[in-house]
Amino acid sequence: MASRVHSIALFLISLGALAGCGEGVPDAEGDLEIFEAEAIEEVRDPGRKLLLPEGEFSAEATIKPWSSWWFPTSDDFLFAGKNGLAPLQKYDLYSRTVLSKTTKAATYEREKLYNAHADSWSGLCYAWALASILEPEPNKPVDHGALHFGVADLKALLLKTYEAATDAPILGDRNDGAWNDNYADILPHTFHRVLVAELFKKRRPFIIDRDAGHEVWNLPVYKAITNIKRDATARDLVHVRTVLFVVTPDVKTYDYVGTEMTTREYTYDLRGAWEGRRFVVRDGVWTENSRWDHPDFVMLHSDQVKRASYNPEIDVETVDAILGREP
Repeated sequence: MASRVHSIALFLISLGALAGCGEGVPDAEGDLEIFEAEAIEEVRDPGRKLLLPEGEFSAEATIKPWSSWWFPTSDDFLFAGKNGLAPLQKYDLYSRTVLSKTTKAATYEREKLYNAHADSWSGLCYAWALASILEPEPNKPVDHGALHFGVADLKALLLKTYEAATDAPILGDRNDGAWNDNYADILPHTFHRVLVAELFKKRRPFIIDRDAGHEVWNLPVYKAITNIKRDATARDLVHVRTVLFVVTPDVKTYDYVGTEMTTREYTYDLRGAWEGRRFVVRDGVWTENSRWDHPDFVMLHSDQVKRASYNPEIDVETVDAILGREP
């Protein structure tokens, strides 16, 4: 369920204050202090502090991502109409009748991108996850004259404009199955920095690749509950249990509207030292089942993402016009 080409870049982020909840809630500004910096400065200065209070905390993004079918590479839905025109056939017809422009998006998709024998996880998952945190959901049909675009058509076209998107900040290296890949990456202290910065401080969703192996299964995260507990004997250790609320593409119909949700739980130990009521994080390790089952990398929300398609016959502005969006 990955993009066909997935370029991974190390991109560290600025971090902010964590809001608490429940009994004995510490002051958000005083008890959790994250030093903010531009991303490049974070890369050059790994000594910047992440300080955490003990307790249980939760946060939810102001944006709730939406679900969509992820259009596997081995699925011919995009270009082969079964009971009517396929999404890319409608795109070509719109180009010809509305824009007086000849495009062959359906033909290119069939001849160059479709692969009946592709890996079972290969498809537009990357595109869907990114679009779902950056774009409003196409949630109702659109008509252009006699040409009808259903929700499935609109989501398919929108996702095609994100499949080759660039400049999405990514933290962690994709595990390609090479002998020297670090299975423990993304490391838990880095993961927790992302959690604090994106969800707890900025209230923004982010994306995880939930599979630490070579397969890529991108899922948007929009809510989390994290529990931080000091070790009973080791003063340089805290135990963390984090539950992520993630959106899935496991929908029953192509025209699905709304959000399908599930949870993923991770455990990890963070090492460091206490400064009063705050724990200064140095590093960390995954624990229990999370040694095998943890995110491979994370992708951040960014307004700088540049949309693009692997299908050169697809134009982003034309898709936006079909969606009924202002240029």
